[in-house]
Amino acid sequence: MDVRDPQYLRQDTKKAVEELARQGIQTFCLTLDPYADEYVSRIFGHKYYLILDQVSRLPEKLATLYIGMTK
Repeated sequence: MDVRDPQYLRQDTKKAVEELARQGIQTFCLTLDPYADEYVSRIFGHKYYLILDQVSRLPEKLATLYIGMTK
């Protein structure tokens, strides 16, 4: 990453998510950042993100997410 400003990175991500939405592509965020509540819902929407508290729970959560997305 050549940019260290978190605000710039978040705005860039928000713009990318908006552009994808215009193309009919729904995005989802899975993060390990314990402070992500402060910004991910504004970027992805309140239903389209998950904050994972332990990486060891990733297989469990991915299975649950997959099932939820394919119903």
